Amino acid sequence: MSLLNDGEKVAFLIEILNRHIQKLPCGDTFRNYLESICGVLKHDDLFIQKAAIANSELFIEALSNILSNQITIKQAIGALIAAFDKVGYVDSMDVAAIILEFEQLLNQMSIEEAENLYNKHWK
Repeated sequence: MSLLNDGEKVAFLIEILNRHIQKLPCGDTFRNYLESICGVLKHDDLFIQKAAIANSELFIEALSNILSNQITIKQAIGALIAAFDKVGYVDSMDVAAIILEFEQLLNQMSIEEAENLYNKHWK
């Protein structure tokens, strides 16, 4: 493969971004971000480029907010252990079994499944 000139690099990047975009669900924040970046690369119109850059800034801010509000599996398990400690759960073997089952479910369930289950039982 020979070195690409700037125009070929941009065309190649647009092609890659479009493939990535197609793999993401419609309305997804990250998909919208990639579409904005792609818009900057596709258009020569300065107005469209500025709008795409402004949108990409909004999307990355929203994505950053979403990611910073998610808890890790260790944090979730730590909170569960703290809850058992606080209520003074008597049988440590039962607690250990519940925590192990909880950890396995956290690793298997999608975020959407967990939220749906929560909403079904607690709202």
